[in-house]
Amino acid sequence: MKSVKLNEKWRFRRLPEARWEELTAPLPEEGWEAVNLPHTWFSEEEPWQGITVYEKTIRRAEAPRAFLSFDNADQVCRVYVNGDFAGEHRGGYSRFRLPVPEAARQAEEWVIRVFLDNRVNEDIAPSFGDFTVFGGLYRGAELLEAGEVCFDPTYYGTDGLIIRTRINESGQGILEAEPHVLGDGQETRIRYTLRDAAGRTAGEAEGCGTETVRIPIEKPELWDGPGKAALYTLTAELRSGGKTADQVTLRTGFRKVELDGQKGLFLNGRAHQLRGAARHQDRAEVYSAASAEQIREDFGLIREMGANAVRLSHYQHPQAAYDCCDEEGLLCWAEIPMLKMTESAALMENAEQQLTELILQNIHHPSIFCWGIQNEIAMFRDAPYMHENCRKLHELVKRLDPDRASTAANLYPLKARSRLNEITDMVGYNVYFGWYYGEIPDYGPWLDKFHAARPDLPFGISEYGVDANLKLHSEDPKVKDYSEEYQALWHEKVYPQIETRPWLWGSYIWNMFDFSSVRRNEGGQKYLNAKGLITHDRKNRKDAFYYYKARWTETPFVHLCAKRFRRRAQEEIEIKCYTNQPLVRLTVNGEDAGEARTENGTAVFRGIRLRMGENRVTAAAGDCRDEGVWERTAEPEPEYRLPDAGAGTAVKNWFLEEDTERREGYFSVQDTANDLLENPESRRVLEKYIPGLVRVMTERSVIPLGLALKSILAREKDGSLDVRALNGELNRIPNE
Repeated sequence: MKSVKLNEKWRFRRLPEARWEELTAPLPEEGWEAVNLPHTWFSEEEPWQGITVYEKTIRRAEAPRAFLSFDNADQVCRVYVNGDFAGEHRGGYSRFRLPVPEAARQAEEWVIRVFLDNRVNEDIAPSFGDFTVFGGLYRGAELLEAGEVCFDPTYYGTDGLIIRTRINESGQGILEAEPHVLGDGQETRIRYTLRDAAGRTAGEAEGCGTETVRIPIEKPELWDGPGKAALYTLTAELRSGGKTADQVTLRTGFRKVELDGQKGLFLNGRAHQLRGAARHQDRAEVYSAASAEQIREDFGLIREMGANAVRLSHYQHPQAAYDCCDEEGLLCWAEIPMLKMTESAALMENAEQQLTELILQNIHHPSIFCWGIQNEIAMFRDAPYMHENCRKLHELVKRLDPDRASTAANLYPLKARSRLNEITDMVGYNVYFGWYYGEIPDYGPWLDKFHAARPDLPFGISEYGVDANLKLHSEDPKVKDYSEEYQALWHEKVYPQIETRPWLWGSYIWNMFDFSSVRRNEGGQKYLNAKGLITHDRKNRKDAFYYYKARWTETPFVHLCAKRFRRRAQEEIEIKCYTNQPLVRLTVNGEDAGEARTENGTAVFRGIRLRMGENRVTAAAGDCRDEGVWERTAEPEPEYRLPDAGAGTAVKNWFLEEDTERREGYFSVQDTANDLLENPESRRVLEKYIPGLVRVMTERSVIPLGLALKSILAREKDGSLDVRALNGELNRIPNE
């Protein structure tokens, strides 16, 4: 199959007056913009939501078959060629292919028009989420030309070849190749050749175009994590009439991943706790239209930190991302954008479509070990229809790919006893103690409590992190001061609580990179979720990045923390270094300031005196050096702090003293709205005090019921509500 790139010389314009039902009307002559793909129309100054059109004219293809291929179209798409409808695709993240309409085939030129609509649509996932839906053709387009007999590129956007690999009980590798052919598949033959990384033939087979073939490999070289990511290449040659009609080549690999609720995750029989980070696709300036080179840069940074896993959230990523996971040996959590599950049958149909595309387009990647079917859907409520729908998605995973796990990411307030924890093969929880609720030391006890309630459930942390603005700093970092120092301190204290519990399959830092979210305006940064360890433009590694590098890598290095916290008013400061070396020696203004032993990747020097003006500091660990300059000033630098940020107040309440709010073993306003509404007694109390709010919470999906009731009440700001009396009555109802 011949591929012709269609990425250059498109015309683009917004269509503010257009109606989705009437797209064949003549287009205005003015207002067009010349663009190349990949392209998104999003900008922070104008985050357009609406209908747009891309237009390009090409010469007709002479081949018997022609297909238009789009690696994505965000998020509802209709394609026309010379005014004839080619097809529609719903969902902004997966690849799809459409045949060029017969009516247009004989014309000398083909005018391709691609209409997109990125407005929120309750019947298409995602209809809700803490990330930006950008809009655009931001992964490129192609024209595919083929003969009458060819692999079917329209089969869920695949190359017409589905590869499944596994390791059987005797250690033998098994590859199954399932072809999908256009033309008379019974009259065709397909030759399969599997080659190892050195190009040596490892296995061969032959079958007709409708037959799934099986290739055994006696002693396959295993795909075994970072530095040992052995990859094989399968070539499928389709022959018809004694000639080669088409050919597909895909990389794959052999590995075995096992999950155990009591013992954690095993890769090829050895314990392999995941040390991961989550990644969104966007970056500053280009947003979602990142190039393959920029994607590879991201994965270079992930490996520099020493991670062995990545969560590609919350949607299907481009093929380059999964290729990088394969090459770098990163176990990958892949998922669909199901973040708000309603009772809409159309939404479920779309979720099943997106899940099928995700799996079949990526099933050959050995790095992918699980398929995610939902993220935080219980934020609004934990309802029986969700259990039924998730069961359907789980069963779809097992039909398409029985050898991989299904998974889900649940929000912290969801109780261990929820049926949502009984559906998928494994579960992750998104947990933010010490930021949105609770205290940093709460992690360990909460993990132990959950594990005790669900001892056989493979369980891990799918998100954990806090925001940091590199312009903000503090000598005494506190929750929600958004300082670089609090983020670093938070990770120092949280990660040891995770890694010391071997029954956890692992964890994913939220997030590797700051990412775009048009919902946000906090911490002195607009339209940004700043929980990344690296800034949105990839130019700055935050201090917390180096903490994980110290914990997860062996190549010697030392990093002086808080170098951006340059102006200091204190005479004595604490200086901290991250390193994977056992000892660090500090020099201040040319004088030896002593040596510190490294613990938890951290070496700390306390009581370091600064003179007025500049102070030059050098940290040495073996042959490694890092230098910084601090300037002592008469007054604190006001730009390092946000006015009225409420630092240190995230876990305090606006209406209750802490010692009167919670009674162990009983309900309180700290419990989630979902849990309070589920219990008949506590629900009656809520109906007594806040009847209108109860109706809103139960009849409309507008308030996340996974939030604590106190958080919901804080947003309502009802001055007439006697919160103490409400809490007092809840304190008399056992929470069992």
